[in-house]
Amino acid sequence: MKRTLIILFAALVSLAAGAQHHHHGDRPGSRNGDRGHGRHHIECATGEQMNMAMQVLENQSFDDKKLDVAKLCVTLGHFCVEDLARMAAVFSFDDNRTKFLIYAYEFCPDPQNYYMLRDVFSFRSNFDTMMETVMPGYRR
Repeated sequence: MKRTLIILFAALVSLAAGAQHHHHGDRPGSRNGDRGHGRHHIECATGEQMNMAMQVLENQSFDDKKLDVAKLCVTLGHFCVEDLARMAAVFSFDDNRTKFLIYAYEFCPDPQNYYMLRDVFSFRSNFDTMMETVMPGYRR
């Protein structure tokens, strides 16, 4: 457990330091353009930062720990929707995916793409609940 926390701390320090210096467009397959919601100045985490976050997440045995780690990562790392989808996939249950993605919305540089998260949910109703929470006025 102590080793995991040390790895997590090191990864998050790296995320926080690097997230301010890279555009999402620096990664192959990334989308550029207007990020919406006045967040156009926020840059996405790099592929290296995403890989570090995923390594730490995948080393957690239980969803509650994964949720804590994932929340900490997005707080520091500014992960775009495509990254959030990958992170959400590590959870065993939609309930935790929903909690995570609702939390992550505030930190996401491209929230206008949240509709793309539909496929990470096992049930459409959980996606709708998440969307209604983060985007008041969303219609099923």
